[in-house]
Amino acid sequence: MKSKLLSTFSMLRVLMVAALTVFCVSCDKTETTDSTGFVLHYLGVTDIGPSMTYTLKAPAYKGGAPYDFTITKITLDEETFSNDDNFVINAETGEITIQNTDAMASGLYSISIGCYSNGKFFDFKDAVQVNMLLARPEGLTVEPAEVLVNQDEEKWVEASAQVTTEKDKHISILGYSIAQDESRPYLQYFDITTEGKIIIKEGTTEQQLVAGESYTLSLKLTTKVGDHMFDDAVTFKVVSKPKDLVYDVTMPELAEVAIEFNSAIPTIGGGKEGLKFAIQSVTPETDEFTIDEITGQIHLAEGHSLPGNDDIPYVFNITVSNSYGIKTFENAYSVTVTNYIAPIDPNTFSYPSIGNSIYQQGGDLTQTTTGPVTGDRILFALDDANSDEVKAQAEAGALVIDRDNGTVTIKTNHTFTATTHDIKVIATNPKTEKGGPAGYATLQIEVKKNPNDFTYVSWGTNLEQPIITKENNRDEPIITKCEEAKNINYRNQFRFIHNRDIRDIIVQSHDNTEGSTFTYKVLTDDQHYIGNTDLKAGLTVNPTNGTIQFRKMANGNLADADNKKSSSNYIGAIFLIEVTASGHNAPPVTRKIPIFINTPKIEQKPTSATSGNVPHTIICTPFVVRANPKTGVCEPFEYQVYQINATQDTQDNNIQKNYSRAIISTTQLVWDYVTEFSYCNFDENSQHASGKQTIEGSMLNQVWRNCGISTMTNNGPLRYYDGSGNKDTNGTKAGYIDARNHQLFINNNVWKGNDGKYPYGAMLGQMRFNVQGNSEDLIPKDNSDTNVNKVSVNTYPIFIWFDETYEGN
Repeated sequence: MKSKLLSTFSMLRVLMVAALTVFCVSCDKTETTDSTGFVLHYLGVTDIGPSMTYTLKAPAYKGGAPYDFTITKITLDEETFSNDDNFVINAETGEITIQNTDAMASGLYSISIGCYSNGKFFDFKDAVQVNMLLARPEGLTVEPAEVLVNQDEEKWVEASAQVTTEKDKHISILGYSIAQDESRPYLQYFDITTEGKIIIKEGTTEQQLVAGESYTLSLKLTTKVGDHMFDDAVTFKVVSKPKDLVYDVTMPELAEVAIEFNSAIPTIGGGKEGLKFAIQSVTPETDEFTIDEITGQIHLAEGHSLPGNDDIPYVFNITVSNSYGIKTFENAYSVTVTNYIAPIDPNTFSYPSIGNSIYQQGGDLTQTTTGPVTGDRILFALDDANSDEVKAQAEAGALVIDRDNGTVTIKTNHTFTATTHDIKVIATNPKTEKGGPAGYATLQIEVKKNPNDFTYVSWGTNLEQPIITKENNRDEPIITKCEEAKNINYRNQFRFIHNRDIRDIIVQSHDNTEGSTFTYKVLTDDQHYIGNTDLKAGLTVNPTNGTIQFRKMANGNLADADNKKSSSNYIGAIFLIEVTASGHNAPPVTRKIPIFINTPKIEQKPTSATSGNVPHTIICTPFVVRANPKTGVCEPFEYQVYQINATQDTQDNNIQKNYSRAIISTTQLVWDYVTEFSYCNFDENSQHASGKQTIEGSMLNQVWRNCGISTMTNNGPLRYYDGSGNKDTNGTKAGYIDARNHQLFINNNVWKGNDGKYPYGAMLGQMRFNVQGNSEDLIPKDNSDTNVNKVSVNTYPIFIWFDETYEGN
């Protein structure tokens, strides 16, 4: 698989499973797919240290159950690694054990995994990443090693711990961070300051850090010689007095006259030390009920004397105590004593065999039982005999069994493969537990491919039009005609130098083969559009044919009716077009397609010590550079500096065009990020908000904080040079243009949200460049630096597209 650039135009991110051994809905995890719909997913990058043994949980998957797992390749920092029983995979489950780590070199280990599904072999490149760190430096401790967090206290979120160093027995710590480990999803609720103080993030709730649980964190310590692992450095033990007593059953429960009865076992929140249950009172009053003081299970003895009365339940107030307090829960439980509980008649339990077909991509279904099921107090549940795919849909919440009536509901977000599936349901009642019959029924559903499905819409590109330099003393205009992309890496990327010769952009193709009806809507709100405000003000899309248009505004500074004049805004733009395919009496399919507009600025600046001012700009192809925030893999790109002249066209003196005059040498090229960073989110993750890094809670704001930055106007996270023109070695970098090869570098340790998930979206930022090797000229020294007297040109030559499925070209 290449990337979502091939498929985002390509594909709605598959609803996937993630987090420990429990399935959940995710749209930003690593996915590898083929036409069969099989998807395999391991947890993300894991930081470990020497002498640690670590087990990566079995992968989640979509489609047929995988088997015969094998490790196909291992690399260490992109070089082949010879596996000497350091990584061992369980052939049946896919669970990976990392062992014998004492002598392993530090660095990023990428593990490719092969497996079979439905008789076909799949090979998932770099399915697992393990970051091996150096051993913890001597003389470091955390005080306290166990932090007691009592949620009964008003300021419980202020509990903290401090990394301490023993004088003369440690090396200097340059930076602190929490070690990555996606098997610990709670890490998103903790942070560590630049001074080594480990804190609970502001705004964390009792529902996120649960009383009665302990949360252990490992630390990553940055020194001049590399990153070190401080394994299980601190544990936050969260406690409270008892709370949230729940008997998860339909109440009142049902007991039978003179027959032994045991209630459901409850769950209880709060501290678990010294936990005890007691019956405070029962109404109507009786002493025949007892309670297990350890488990909270309520008991009636065989031969009890309570009479049957279906109209009057016994209602319990239950007192629970622990080491931190005591609480009585009123009306916490109820049970009715009846004369007779009718057993289940299995022959009365079935589902209809017709009318059970649904579509992928938005199809839903609700199916009740064929008729009433005979028996008292029946509970319905998904049978353990179901396929793994059916179980995965239930764990993701896309398949629901109503426990009281057996109704099966399949929601529109299901990801069932297009085939026939058997959903097996079991019915039980109190007599079942005592050897009575259970009911078993199967609902067979046919899942059909949605004829409205599509994976991309292409408006083409104009990056493949030649930029011809002046030949035979003749100016050549720069062509901006948009055509279908021959190289799909350029798809939906459009360059209009200095905002000139902007034209309508027409849909070239899509891959829906069923003749669905397409409608289009451009999204220009702050969460779906960043960049050039002049383009935004005149932006429309034809709702029926998808043509993108940029029209004249009242002040006239963008374009005339033919979209040929210039704007003074050179940021470019990233925006989303919502495309919906409908028809065929099937659910419509909607995808949001990103569009990228590049408007490089031409400035009159010297290109040499003797040249005088020359109009020129830098051109990158492609200008959208894909980067994997999980692995740090970045797409290569080409760059060139052109002398660009703008004159009036001889055919129409009211139209300005760009003319390419010459290619300027880049042997002394220097460039760097400066300011005006913005991010546009492409998925539905509301915790990865679009906008600038100065917006609290935005994706870039979270990345800046991951770099230890508190002043959000600081450009340090994306800067290569300091103000003196030397490499900036201060602080943690999120990325930069590497001066050694002029290619993009991304630090995969910081591109992650507070929710522990990787971003899926694109960033643009203002850069400066010059071709005289003057790196000191690139970075503003204060807010008054406007570049007026400098040789560097301000522009936005590249956009960065973050996509954790990108594996490289």
